[in-house]
Amino acid sequence: GCYEDKLDPLKSETLNLIKNCSAIEAVGQQNDVRPWFAAADVAVLASYREGFPNVVIEAGAMGLPQIVTDINGAREIIIEGKNGTVIPSKSVDALYNAMKHMLDTDFRDGLANNARKLIASRYEQGFVRKCLCDFYDKILYCV
Repeated sequence: GCYEDKLDPLKSETLNLIKNCSAIEAVGQQNDVRPWFAAADVAVLASYREGFPNVVIEAGAMGLPQIVTDINGAREIIIEGKNGTVIPSKSVDALYNAMKHMLDTDFRDGLANNARKLIASRYEQGFVRKCLCDFYDKILYCV
């Protein structure tokens, strides 16, 4: 995505590392994330503030296991040990250890096997619409 220079600026050392490290491919904002997910083995959302992170649903729909921080939205989408892992936000050590654990292909493949079906079963549009309608019916017609 985009840098948040006004809200949360990166240190100049970090920007230089991103720019000059051949192992980092910063691609910025993308309209179509599918090619990037298709090329990935794991999706990581190391954020400490989000609304409802659509990227977690999108990555799961593409069958990617995920590492997410324990923030609103992400913690509700990822089921620990089923389709990903949830780590404390702002913990470099937890992120490093989770990424290292994803090198275990049996562990990673087990999460990947569950990723799409869990997202499809819990976030299919028709199901979500029905839940919303049921919720509105409940709050509007219950006195």
